[in-house]
Amino acid sequence: MSQILKTILRIAIGGMFITTAIMKLLSLDEFELYIYSFGIFNYLWCTFFARVLVAFEFILGFFLIIKYYYRYTWWLAMATMAGFTLFLIYVAIFRNDSNCHCFGDFVELNPVNSIIKNLITIILLLLVRKDTDWKFRFKYLVVAIYLVAVTMVSFVIFPMDAVYNQFKSPVKEVNVPVFEKIQTDSAFTALLDAGKYIVPVFIPTCKYCKMSMKKLNSIVENNDIGKARISIFIAGTEEYIAGFEAETETEGYTFSLVDPHDLVALVSGKFPTFIFVEHGKPIKALDFRGLTEKEVMEFLQ
Repeated sequence: MSQILKTILRIAIGGMFITTAIMKLLSLDEFELYIYSFGIFNYLWCTFFARVLVAFEFILGFFLIIKYYYRYTWWLAMATMAGFTLFLIYVAIFRNDSNCHCFGDFVELNPVNSIIKNLITIILLLLVRKDTDWKFRFKYLVVAIYLVAVTMVSFVIFPMDAVYNQFKSPVKEVNVPVFEKIQTDSAFTALLDAGKYIVPVFIPTCKYCKMSMKKLNSIVENNDIGKARISIFIAGTEEYIAGFEAETETEGYTFSLVDPHDLVALVSGKFPTFIFVEHGKPIKALDFRGLTEKEVMEFLQ
């Protein structure tokens, strides 16, 4: 095989790793939820591992392209593809997810298709196995700058929720008179008078409302929290609710249809908002980033 062709293949493989990292990064919330869905780690650790994996793919792809310690990088790439493939075989047998999030939310690949993609990548890696390091001026400086940039992008520009909450207060104002007006719905009042509840405030067409519903549902199911402790304020119609439940793959929650004007006034138009309520009184309110597993567990338990 000509050296030119080998170079093209190597750059293509490295570019693939970088592309998958970018796509995961741009749909990081969904990727975090996917990792969390396996129920191995708590949500905080899942947010950390998601960013570590993204950073790792960024670095591995770049090292393949510039042939940095190429022998070790090649073996690491092979081990990575083998590990991903074994993981996907498990997913295909025991879960059969519709999307394994290899390319984030931008390209849906089921486990079988992703296994095929990995096997092709392994074959291409075998074709470019024999190569030597690329020596160029300021090589180590370029690598150092790249590593810092990747770390900044993965952990600073896209911060973990726990870090985000240290710099941005999760507490937002709730219009209490409007909240009390909405409580005139006797069915909803009966629920809230009993104790502690979380009230998500959603618009059914809002992207982040749907994403946060998936996040909250994962926390509820992984920690055996009764769904009755969640009572959702939402605008729209019964048809909108059905569509919202279907798209977020969540059911069994209590929904209260609220006049859109009241809903906007309640949270100053900031959707989604999660109101923590105790005996009918709003205690605090969190936004999408502020909603963490720790916050939910400490409040409801």
